[in-house]
Amino acid sequence: MQIDKPLVSILLAVYKPNEKWLIEQLISLNEQSYNNLELIVYDDCPEHPVNEELFNRNITNFSFKIIRGIENKGSNIAFEELTKVGNGEYFAYCDQDDIWEKDKISVMMEKFNDEEVTLVCCDLSIIDENSKKTHESIKDIRKRIVYKSGYGLAKDLLISNFVTGCAMIVRKDIALKAIPFLYELVHDQWIAIIAALNGKIEFVDERLVRYRQHSNNQTGILKGIYNKETYYNIKILELLRRYKSLKNRLYYDEEIEEHIEYCIKSLYIRKKYFINPTFAGIKEMIRYSDYYRVSILLEIFTPIIPECLFKIIIKLTKKGIL
Repeated sequence: MQIDKPLVSILLAVYKPNEKWLIEQLISLNEQSYNNLELIVYDDCPEHPVNEELFNRNITNFSFKIIRGIENKGSNIAFEELTKVGNGEYFAYCDQDDIWEKDKISVMMEKFNDEEVTLVCCDLSIIDENSKKTHESIKDIRKRIVYKSGYGLAKDLLISNFVTGCAMIVRKDIALKAIPFLYELVHDQWIAIIAALNGKIEFVDERLVRYRQHSNNQTGILKGIYNKETYYNIKILELLRRYKSLKNRLYYDEEIEEHIEYCIKSLYIRKKYFINPTFAGIKEMIRYSDYYRVSILLEIFTPIIPECLFKIIIKLTKKGIL
């Protein structure tokens, strides 16, 4: 068979995978209609190594390689190591428990005919632990997600990431620019920001991945938040640390640096108000509310909201009701 398409490296990170789900994922990779692929796997759990026979049985249409980590370092490190060794001109990042539609790579690769495109992303449907579809689109559970295409989207991605790792393909040269990964961000958001700073993002309005939602993989901006204390730690302190790290890495872009400075100032104001709420603090919060308006509105009323009601608000938001 003549191969006239650029090589795409599928970069799969695994950690003690559910074998049934992994097999479903591998079958969907093996059945891809795109005809020039390789699979590179990083096993991040040396204590319970993934069974290589699963790959021998289910990956038969292209080559695969398994890299065994010597200690658990987390998904960001796993994907960074994979990024360093991919041979393809394009990288398709992959999780261990989803299902890819047959034409996922083929459809997305067409967008790279435009040489200005650095990254392509798509929508996802949602499946449950039994592989049954529960939602037509991830937008059904992440109400505030807004997909975008075009140039100059780094600021948008900083504020609200709309690129999901398993639903993106990125040019190799762009992915390598992202190394070392910024560990205050998930790998997909960081790579997407670098891609946006170097060219054009394209969104494919098709559900090309079946994203599996289960008890171990919360989706959404409120992951890890259950009460006022965890909200403060994650939505203010952790976000402040993130923007400080971003400032150190993205200093070369004046527009982004100005935006980061604004967000750092806003977060210091939010931190001060959370600790000591005053009417003057409310005025400052409103003054610096160009971004994260929903969060700031919630924080203005947080001091007078009982803890039990705050927990209910968080639960309803996670469920997509609010």
